[in-house]
Amino acid sequence: MSRTTARHCVTCGKKYYPKSYYSYPDFSWGTSDEDKLEYARFHSLGCQREWLNKNKEAFAHLVDNISQSVIQDDSNIEKG
Repeated sequence: MSRTTARHCVTCGKKYYPKSYYSYPDFSWGTSDEDKLEYARFHSLGCQREWLNKNKEAFAHLVDNISQSVIQDDSNIEKG
């Protein structure tokens, strides 16, 4: 793998390659390398879980805001 695609895990700093099978969040088979490069942030599931646990309040707030925005967008589409 090319060195230009290497990243460092946001939890532990370990070097990993987002286009490999060992990057998280994990992706379904057939996901493009571009999507993996854009969204992978962790080298292992354990690091992803640890980060979510440390940031659970902010993560819950983010999910609530996104969910509310989607509900509002859906309501506006139905009204229109």
